[in-house]
Amino acid sequence: MNEGSRAVRRAMVGAVLLGAVAAGAGEVAVPAVLAASAVPVVPEDVPERARDLMEAPVELVVIGEQIAMARGIGNVFLIKTPAGNVIYDTGVTWQSEQQRDLLRAWAPGPVTHVVVSHAHGDHNGGIAAWDADLAAGAELVAHERYAYTNRIYGDTDEYLWRVRTGTLYPAHDRGQVAGFRKYTATRTVDVDEDYAFEVGGVEFRAIAAENSAEGEDALLLWMPGRDALFTGDFFGCLYPMVPNLYTVRGEKTREPLGYVAALDRLIELEPQVLLPAHFDRVDGRAYIVKTLEVTRDGVQYVYDETVKGMNAGKSVYELMETIELPEELRISQGHGKVSWNVRAIWELLAGWFYYEDIADLYTVPAREVYPDLVELAGGVDAIVTRAAARRGAGDRLAALRLLDVAKAAGPETKAALELRLAIFAELLAESEQGFDNMSETGILRASVAQTKASLEAAAPK
Repeated sequence: MNEGSRAVRRAMVGAVLLGAVAAGAGEVAVPAVLAASAVPVVPEDVPERARDLMEAPVELVVIGEQIAMARGIGNVFLIKTPAGNVIYDTGVTWQSEQQRDLLRAWAPGPVTHVVVSHAHGDHNGGIAAWDADLAAGAELVAHERYAYTNRIYGDTDEYLWRVRTGTLYPAHDRGQVAGFRKYTATRTVDVDEDYAFEVGGVEFRAIAAENSAEGEDALLLWMPGRDALFTGDFFGCLYPMVPNLYTVRGEKTREPLGYVAALDRLIELEPQVLLPAHFDRVDGRAYIVKTLEVTRDGVQYVYDETVKGMNAGKSVYELMETIELPEELRISQGHGKVSWNVRAIWELLAGWFYYEDIADLYTVPAREVYPDLVELAGGVDAIVTRAAARRGAGDRLAALRLLDVAKAAGPETKAALELRLAIFAELLAESEQGFDNMSETGILRASVAQTKASLEAAAPK
């Protein structure tokens, strides 16, 4: 992503927010850059990235006479009614009490419903902050699949934080997010039947999505009287973005056709404003509907092209390399990534065995024979020399594979580590100048740091 596109998007977002304030409560202004065009412009990228959330301040943002947001890593919303307040999402554990206090100061009164968008810790991590309200009878509302996803996330917390999530989010440790999975929803919502309720004359409808960009338990909250849709992480943390059908931090693959069906439902609503759990509101009916359509059509396109390639006998790696979104469907790959979605769809439909190497059905990984290859090549130096030649020919990934072969024979040599570091640095720079995918750059930054540490440890004392 270049700085020009970042600046344009910032200007667009700023125009939306300033216009909405100028328009007054209950009225939403469409930014001039959008209103001037009969067909809203869908940006190919956005300036935000998930890593920016680590610096998000806890602050109150009043959206109108009826709605306020306590900003944070995960936003928490309060909808005020004459008969009590409705809460949507609860944020992360360590910010939740401060967010609750800001919202209570803005709208004192009982809480009738606490609606949780899904079972990720930056959304349900603050449930305990609302214990007093839940004890007083407030409903805890969640998707019918919430109990299941909450269970499997808890089951794998140790592994995922130690091996994966902790690499991408090094500022936080597992202990900060491990204590909130004990809560059970008192009201669950089925995919086939919305949960409509009314508080103080204000109508709400909780919508259980068939699937989403962040899991199979996405619960959205619709206010038909205001055409406002609280979306949690339904789209992921950016808007609009290629969905995270597969996240390298770990979790189940998100089902693309279910996501397409859920997007169809939202398009039918024609929202005037989206209130996501990360970053800022999104305004403008025409713009929102257009971005929803582009997102939906992009997911369907990648699914169809993957299936077409599978049926044509192409390998998963060929399809990862060749399938790209057409120009009219290009949106941010700052969180989700098309090539990873291709592989996710492949494995969702056909499983992890590619019918290429029979040994993959058994318990001996390819790495088991790497030391034999090193020996046959005449030692580590020969492998590293060949890796350097492949890098020099412009084939960095093949060079990296060769270095992995050499590494299996024992501690890496100084030459191997220096070459590995150079390749990681080049891949990181390329990623930052390209899609700036947060997961990809996070893993590469961690790999650069680890390789530097290995080089320092190997240096003569």
